Amino acid sequence: MNDDAQLYDLIEKEVLSFSEVSRFPDASLTENIQAALGRDVLNPGIRVSSDDDDVLTIQLEIIVYYGVNIPQLCYDIQTKVRKNIEETAGLEIKAVNIRVVGIDEKNDTQE
Repeated sequence: MNDDAQLYDLIEKEVLSFSEVSRFPDASLTENIQAALGRDVLNPGIRVSSDDDDVLTIQLEIIVYYGVNIPQLCYDIQTKVRKNIEETAGLEIKAVNIRVVGIDEKNDTQE
């Protein structure tokens, strides 16, 4: 898998498969400017970088639902994303770092 869009889609799918995750944050001003200038902004909550040996570091920003066990959720996401990217894409993952940037209330229709 060498297409960035496919990699981002795979990561997004894995993260959003957790019912405790509400969404990714909206694009920042910087990302909106980049998009206006014609640069690709695949997902504002996902950043992927690689070192000289093509080992990836994945940075995630997520918004979760109120009342979830955040440390356990982050551990579960890290484990699932790392495992599935390594198995599906054949890429080596150095780290999956997660920053919870907000909390949403879950309404009755989301349960």
